[in-house]
Amino acid sequence: MSEVLENVSVQVIDEEKQFQKPQIDQYLKDTVHDDLGLDYHVISVFGSQSTGKSTLLNNLFHTKFDVMNETQRQQTTKGIWLGYSPKIQSNQETIKENIFVMDVEGSDGRERGEDQDFERKAALFALSTSQVLIVNIWEHQVGLYQGANMGLLKTVFEVNLSLFGNSKHKVLLLFVIRDHIGVTPLANLSLTLTQDLTTMWESIAKPKTVAGDVALSDYFDLQFVTLSHKVLQPAEFLQDIKNLGDKFTKEDLLKVEYKQNLPIDGWSLYAENCWDQIQANKDLDLPTQQTLVARFRCDEIVKESLELFNEKFASSFGEVSWEDSKLSDAETLAETFVQLSTVALGAYDSQASHYNKSVYLSKREGLQKEINLKLNTVFETFCKAAKKVGLAQFRAIFKDKSNKSSFFDKSKSKDQIIVQFKDNMNRFSLIDQSAFNTDEHVKEFESEMAVELEKILSEEKLALRSKFVKKISPLIKNQSLELFATPDKELWDNVLANFETIVNSVLNKYKNSATDGDSYDFRFGLTAEKNKQLADDLKKSAWVSLDQFVHDYLNEDNVTGILKHRFEEAFQYDEHNVPRVWKTEAEIAANYKESSDYALSLLPLFAIAKTSNNLEIIPDYDLHQEDEDEDEDEDHVFAHILTGPQQSKVKSKFLKQIEINYRDATRSIVSNITKIPPFIYLIILILGWNEFMAVLRNPLYLILSILIGTGVFFIHTLNLWGPFNVALNVLIEQAKSYLASILVPEHPHSVSSSQRSTAGKVEEYEMDDLSEKKLD
Repeated sequence: MSEVLENVSVQVIDEEKQFQKPQIDQYLKDTVHDDLGLDYHVISVFGSQSTGKSTLLNNLFHTKFDVMNETQRQQTTKGIWLGYSPKIQSNQETIKENIFVMDVEGSDGRERGEDQDFERKAALFALSTSQVLIVNIWEHQVGLYQGANMGLLKTVFEVNLSLFGNSKHKVLLLFVIRDHIGVTPLANLSLTLTQDLTTMWESIAKPKTVAGDVALSDYFDLQFVTLSHKVLQPAEFLQDIKNLGDKFTKEDLLKVEYKQNLPIDGWSLYAENCWDQIQANKDLDLPTQQTLVARFRCDEIVKESLELFNEKFASSFGEVSWEDSKLSDAETLAETFVQLSTVALGAYDSQASHYNKSVYLSKREGLQKEINLKLNTVFETFCKAAKKVGLAQFRAIFKDKSNKSSFFDKSKSKDQIIVQFKDNMNRFSLIDQSAFNTDEHVKEFESEMAVELEKILSEEKLALRSKFVKKISPLIKNQSLELFATPDKELWDNVLANFETIVNSVLNKYKNSATDGDSYDFRFGLTAEKNKQLADDLKKSAWVSLDQFVHDYLNEDNVTGILKHRFEEAFQYDEHNVPRVWKTEAEIAANYKESSDYALSLLPLFAIAKTSNNLEIIPDYDLHQEDEDEDEDEDHVFAHILTGPQQSKVKSKFLKQIEINYRDATRSIVSNITKIPPFIYLIILILGWNEFMAVLRNPLYLILSILIGTGVFFIHTLNLWGPFNVALNVLIEQAKSYLASILVPEHPHSVSSSQRSTAGKVEEYEMDDLSEKKLD
């Protein structure tokens, strides 16, 4: 390959639209020394004038096409030029691909003015002879019709189908988006261009030789890349060029399906035939002078009509706020839209209807779209506010405490609010069905209302569950406490029976009277299945409440207290609930063992919740809570209340506490008359014989002796000598105080002192008595 010619380019088509076949053949002969055969690729660049096409090619392919002088902003590439790429700029060391690059004269240049004939033909030529067509556009041109050359591409696509529609040759359209600053992601830019191209493709006229449903993807593949700003971001621009160069491989941009299977020595002949067909096609000719005048005048009239519309629009809306009556009422707003649209279109029709009809209608359609686009901004704002108001109105119905209707009756208002919203949307659809996306807003509002209803329903369910648990929890607690206080082998049977009775009594008010069986209606408008699910949820909440109470209450301390209480009742009272009076330590020890064994026999009842037939209680629902610690959930079982170590602790605490009862009982044993010698009784009888006889002979003394003896017997039997002594001392002191107040009335202070002394003595006696009891 000649080192001199490797960067030299040749003009393929000159400014006069002449194909330069001799020069091309000579260039290929001088440039290509090896027999390339099919091992080559043709790439073209297409775009508006002065967008940096030649700069892109020179940086990417190391060609030497003339570039624009930025201080003069004038045309540089005239016609179509072909150059050989010695190498591709990339992040890799070498990419060995034989690439020929065509630099096409920019479209929309001031040098050619309204002469669109050449730019159409040049674009079609590049499309028909290349494997990859690089479309060079600025980022701000994405979404524009003329700026992105959509109009030109439409014409080129139509003629391409007409001329080469039956060819299976596929071309890659590589959109290079220049000066990308990163605000709009490439994915969004790609989506916009793809949609525009698809819409344009669907609108073009298909020749009879091509199927009517042929897709854009049948003839073209689309890829999109972005380049940073060359002047403001030179380093990023060069890196983006390298990244783009990495894509020029047979696996990515240079795929086999894009090749034309044409040897390099036959390419010039093929290109010449393509140009001849393009030149002879009348579809690419310039429009008539009448059409040009119509386009020019209609564009001016559209501009004037838009200015009039914008003026009226600003005076009608200005700074949009939802306090304005026009923006809060659909009917008023729709009427305003009609008035503004009528004024602008009327002004256009009165002046433009005399020009070419197709141009007039086409420009009118564009004007209508511009008007609708402006009105649509207000319409979208109105829709958002209308949805917000509708949702607030719907929720307010449920918050209204004065409304005593059921939840189901309140939920019916949803349909009324949606109907009202539809009526508002219909006012705008009557203006222009395609301008305002009313159906989409209706669907969106229906969806939002359904979500809001579901949200309110969830809140109501939570409130019902909270109310249900709040009602049954005290009942479960109180009745269970009574059963725990007097446990027996049917303890848990009774707990379950009471639990089910309480739950069913509360749920019975929701039972469905219209059906038989265990079905409920919570008046939420739910299906039978969802009502059952809610009932199960409430029952599960009841089980959780029972589980929490049982495991919280039956801890080590409370179980110890229950066992101690049962021991004390059995130890201190007999089977007739009469307090025991201990005579001997053996009697105390026997009762102590019997009572403690009885109390400890109750411990298994509190350790594992079992029914009387020895079956562990298993809740009807899984009480596992997902938000709790997983290790605790795995170990937690409803029936397992006290573990083995906990039972041992309870037993140890219980035995230590009841030991005090045993010691108190042993200290209270009545001495057996302190073992008085028998001869003492004989002496008392001899010495007191006269007194005994005097008592027996006197009825008053006899009755008084019987009463005193009976009182002493009961006091002694019930071991009430301590309280008797305290009461006697208090009585004596009160008698002394009373006598002192009568005998010495003139010394109140002395009396008060005496009273205080007496009170002190009473208190002293009481404390002495307590001390004596403690010592006993």
